[in-house]
Amino acid sequence: MHLLVNGIRRRITGEIPVPNSKYHAHRALILASLADGVSLVHGLSDARHVEYTVQLLRGLGVRITRDGGTFVVHGLGGRYTPRREAVSAGSSGTTLYFMIGLASLSDRAVAVTGQKYFRRRPVGPLLRALEQMGVRLESADDCPPVHVQGHRPSGGHVTIAGTLSQWISGLILLAPFATGHTTIEVEGELNERSYLELTVAMMRQFGLEVTVSEDWRRFDIEPGQQARTVELTLPPDIGSAAFGIATAALHPCDVLLRGITTLQGGPADHPEFHFLDIARSMGVPMEVDERAGGLRIQQDAPRLTAVDVDCRDVPDMLPILSTLGTFAQGESVFRNIAHTRLKESDRAAAMLQLNSMGGRLQLSPDELRVRGVDGLDGAKLSSFNDHRVLMSLAVASSRARGSSTLTYPNAYRISYPTFLDAMNTLGVPMSVEKGSAGSAQAGTRAGRPEREAVDPEAASRITLTQWLRRQAVTRPDETAVVDVRSDHDEVVTWRELADQVDRTAALLLRLGVRPGENVAYQLPNRIEFVVLSLAALRIGAVCCPIIPFFRKREIGFVLRRSRARVLVVADRHRSRRPAQEVLDLAAKGGSDLRLEHVVVLATSGGSAQLPQTSVSGTTVHDWLQALETTSIDRAALDAIVPTPDMTAQLLFTSGTTSEPKGVTQPTRNLVRAVSMEMRHLGLGEQDVIWVPSPLAHQTGFLYGMVLALVLGVPQILQPDWDAKRALQSLNEHRATFVQAATPFLSDLVKAVQESGETPRHLRIFVATGAMVPRGLAERAGRVLGADVCGAFGTTETCLGALSAPGDEPRQRWGSDGRALDGVELRITDDEGRVLPAGKEGNFELRSPTVFGEYLDRPDLTAEAFTEDGWYRTGDLATIDTAGFLRITGRVKDVINRGGEKIPVAEVEQLLFGHPSVEDVAVVAMPDERLGERACAFVVPGGGAQLTFEEMRRYLDGHQVAKQYWPERLERIDALPRNPIGKVKKFELRALAHGLRPHDEDAV
Repeated sequence: MHLLVNGIRRRITGEIPVPNSKYHAHRALILASLADGVSLVHGLSDARHVEYTVQLLRGLGVRITRDGGTFVVHGLGGRYTPRREAVSAGSSGTTLYFMIGLASLSDRAVAVTGQKYFRRRPVGPLLRALEQMGVRLESADDCPPVHVQGHRPSGGHVTIAGTLSQWISGLILLAPFATGHTTIEVEGELNERSYLELTVAMMRQFGLEVTVSEDWRRFDIEPGQQARTVELTLPPDIGSAAFGIATAALHPCDVLLRGITTLQGGPADHPEFHFLDIARSMGVPMEVDERAGGLRIQQDAPRLTAVDVDCRDVPDMLPILSTLGTFAQGESVFRNIAHTRLKESDRAAAMLQLNSMGGRLQLSPDELRVRGVDGLDGAKLSSFNDHRVLMSLAVASSRARGSSTLTYPNAYRISYPTFLDAMNTLGVPMSVEKGSAGSAQAGTRAGRPEREAVDPEAASRITLTQWLRRQAVTRPDETAVVDVRSDHDEVVTWRELADQVDRTAALLLRLGVRPGENVAYQLPNRIEFVVLSLAALRIGAVCCPIIPFFRKREIGFVLRRSRARVLVVADRHRSRRPAQEVLDLAAKGGSDLRLEHVVVLATSGGSAQLPQTSVSGTTVHDWLQALETTSIDRAALDAIVPTPDMTAQLLFTSGTTSEPKGVTQPTRNLVRAVSMEMRHLGLGEQDVIWVPSPLAHQTGFLYGMVLALVLGVPQILQPDWDAKRALQSLNEHRATFVQAATPFLSDLVKAVQESGETPRHLRIFVATGAMVPRGLAERAGRVLGADVCGAFGTTETCLGALSAPGDEPRQRWGSDGRALDGVELRITDDEGRVLPAGKEGNFELRSPTVFGEYLDRPDLTAEAFTEDGWYRTGDLATIDTAGFLRITGRVKDVINRGGEKIPVAEVEQLLFGHPSVEDVAVVAMPDERLGERACAFVVPGGGAQLTFEEMRRYLDGHQVAKQYWPERLERIDALPRNPIGKVKKFELRALAHGLRPHDEDAV
């Protein structure tokens, strides 16, 4: 399902009622529950978040009924009587933050929890502050569920960060019921003061006294207070009205928002009242119509001007203000937004999707700049299940050319249940639809991903051949593959792809390939790679791709191990002639090569340049000619029925530390792996997959080609890596997702910074293949306007850990992710004992996508697993209490300096942050006295050369133990890397052999 919004170019008219304030409702219900007797709260709020507060209070024994539009609350006088062992805050942050501490007023222990995804919401600072107040609680990972003992708090001196007002409000609400005096002091920057003012004002209305300092950073509350019963009426909700105001601001209109009867007010009236002042300053023509009982907006020609806003007072208004700024003349600046990125989603980053519609937004960690544009185009958008993001993007889409679609279409019900009715009342067509979520500009899709696609167990029972057949039937004329060439783009539909696969499968049968046989091919990222892979799978054969720049030695190794009889190669790759190289290899290979057919593909189209050399027993074919002379025997093709358990892929590991090993994977593992990622990241039919990584490597093959196939969306291929061309193709083809290694991320960031052009549609960049410097990841998120997600995976295991857009930013890009559903991670010591959270050790995992075996190497297969069946990754790592993985190095990369193990990854991360360092790797150099010392290989950057002494001062300034400092600095033009971006440290160790420390007395 999706929310469909049709852009309009007409006058809008009508009147809509403004719902009552959910902010007042939360506080009124909670305070009434603490009073001794019956309170009446008039002006019922139907917001789902308020309902979560009602349900949680009922779970604590509070009787709450409804009489027409009134809540009738039977307070318990500050003593809850839980009906069950656990109560849920649902998905309401306000409910969660307010009620964790108040649950201590129960007469027995109770757990406060939330919906599944809400159990990853970090509340550590609030928990520490509650503990300072004397609340007895436990949480395994500083996230819900929080187990709270029924023990009245003692009060005391409490400190809390000013990040979120709800944390502070939760403390203030509890303090009057403590047994001793409470002082609450705010540390650091204070955000959202207006919400605190509302909390204190409403507490005073219920007879609870709070003394507040002038700067609102200190609160003194006397103990043993008693809340009194009240009767009050909830005021109109400015936060909901903002969407009607913004819609009217963007169109010629005559709109009445019934219920708002004044333009004067403050936090006690509503914490977001300041929005009205901002809207008026932007030029929204608002006047109170006393006779009609509401706020009227009338205009014939919308004209907005830019603003400069401090968002600490109106944090929840950032999404809708971004929409207004997009249509304002000049540049609007929204400052102090960091805490808005900790809401239901990263709201600042989410609004960057306006760039995919033609907007001009730039995001830095604490500032969002929005330049006005003349118009927008319809697009496919994600709401991230955030009610304010959904409604703000929907309002923007009402002014776009064409139609737009948004995911999680019912998220608006959380705070503004009548939003859809209000918009349609005004004449803005919005509806929740099933099926296609295409935009007028981008074309439409035949439907959402099939239910099985995001169910790993169900998906894995369907072969890749069956997935292709499904897509060709359900979306025959939609784009399946885009092959980005230097002079043009080849575009292939699903119907065309299926036809090409059948013809190529027939060719393979003609060449004698049979089920279970390995088909080798060395091709760049081209449509033919996709076709050949699916053709091999069509007849039950095994895909054995070879990295394009491998030469005779590596190709010979693969051909000997795979015993492939058919090889497909390009006639040219850069300055090389791969076909000729293969024939030379075959001429010298003797009986250990079984190569019978070499099929040569023309790099530039047309007929291939065939090698002149002929080899006895090996036939050379031109790709196009071979296909044209092959007839399709449907009966023969359909007689072969591959199963999910059949081997689908043979990939050889990169061989950075040892001889490459042939990894076999069945179809069920590959399909399950991409389904797990889809579900983890929320990928859907609105996405377009960009594939810069080599398809011959697992990252490109699985999380590019196979992912797009199962999801039923386009894949954008780029044969030759060029960051500027990549940026152009990203925007031309509206790519939203990419999974690639560190060099691709780094080059793309540079291209954006140099050109000023941004990837307007990119949502998610999953960084894999090698440890991503945290500084680069954080910078990339800002520069690209996308969520950079850390991940861990191997050829043997597929992805095992992955962060997600909804994770806290520093966990999202500052870790290697958390376990996907169905995957188990652990850290052990050298004796196999499992280590506690935070301890470094050997990283092991267990997953349903772990490989079958190393080809012809049962000895290596056995070595790869522990006695209890866990895969040994060969990495050192830690796992924190929240389950986030951090790779700290390779076991074989450890530098043992006289018995002291140097934390290589930590030192590399620090050095990467130096402005004169473009890239860095630290390896061991042999030493007679200490065994090993550390040598840093540095690629200079920033126009300056890092000296050895400057490096030492830099590490000293970061409080790094001297024993960990590299004792030699070597400058190098580029670090040697394998095709997926991993540094070939064995080559660097060879370079370091024989080197001596710069100063043996320095450490």
